[in-house]
Amino acid sequence: MSFVIITSFFLLFAYSIILICLAFGFFKTKVFNTEEKNTQIPFTIIICARNEEKTIETCLHSIIQQNYAKQNIQLILINDASIDNTLKKSEYILQNSNIDYQIISNTEKKGKKKSITSSILFAKNELIILRDADTFTLSKNWLQTISDFHQNTKAEFIIGPINILNNVGILWALQAIENSILNLLSCGSNYFNSSFLCSGANLIFSKSLFEKTTGYNSHLHIESGDDVLFLEDVKKIKHVKINYLKSTSAMVYTYPCYSFLSLVKQKIRWASKFKFNPNRFNFILSVTSFLVNLLWLISLLIIYLLPQLKYTAIVFIILKLIIDILLLFLSSSFTKNKNLNWFSLPVMILYPFYVLIIGILSFFLKPKWK
Repeated sequence: MSFVIITSFFLLFAYSIILICLAFGFFKTKVFNTEEKNTQIPFTIIICARNEEKTIETCLHSIIQQNYAKQNIQLILINDASIDNTLKKSEYILQNSNIDYQIISNTEKKGKKKSITSSILFAKNELIILRDADTFTLSKNWLQTISDFHQNTKAEFIIGPINILNNVGILWALQAIENSILNLLSCGSNYFNSSFLCSGANLIFSKSLFEKTTGYNSHLHIESGDDVLFLEDVKKIKHVKINYLKSTSAMVYTYPCYSFLSLVKQKIRWASKFKFNPNRFNFILSVTSFLVNLLWLISLLIIYLLPQLKYTAIVFIILKLIIDILLLFLSSSFTKNKNLNWFSLPVMILYPFYVLIIGILSFFLKPKWK
């Protein structure tokens, strides 16, 4: 029994050290404030959309309304065989936008990777920005911030921050808190030149870099992973410069899942690329996190089933809660979701159950895509 206790606290210690190091990297990364340089870099923005009639209008308007010269924006929208009004709404908005745009309509569903690969052939500019059709920006300086950041850093691969739209309720808070911590992990790992997380909802890279990695060829057979698997290929290129853009002006927002079932389906889709990810640190962090959350749940049972170990279990439970809540307070200071900290304790109590459910279901259920 003593061996089990020592092992459990060793895992908690390893979990804590990893997160503290990443939190340190996040804290040391300076917030970038746009300097609004006179030079505005030309961008090609690529959006792959399938059945996004509910969100595509907000997405496109938030791009068109940027404080950025229209002649420096090229927008390529891939309509991936939508069966709703995505195409019709997009055409109506873009034809009155005064920006250079092109709509590519797939007659059959190709998926995000193949759609992006084919669209890059039509990109007129060296810098590419990937956005999802269910995202939008609040800041009108999103493009200007990216332009200034690129001019300052000369980075060939820029990871943009993602946020969850403000809402209410425990389900929203669960997603917003998880997203805040993922931002911290992404930023913190980049500080140590060990990036392992990014999102294709707000991702910037050079066209030449895409060509050097041969795009998504190494993982084209995997439906997901247009972001993190692409990142792993980018890291193989010598002397490539990868940066995390820590700025609220560069933040892209997406919508929360409004039901637990839809959230579970989303996480299973995301988890489907885990076994294909060659990043060892990602594996170590994921396994350590899963085991610590599992041990936290076991500790709850020990309090009632093994009274002689009650206080040991309580110490484990409290220590993990303290670590997670401190991590949340640090990360939420950047994402600035309203009232999120009020949900910190209930979410941290529910989170181990959530991790266990997703972990188990991902082994038995196949991901379903649009």
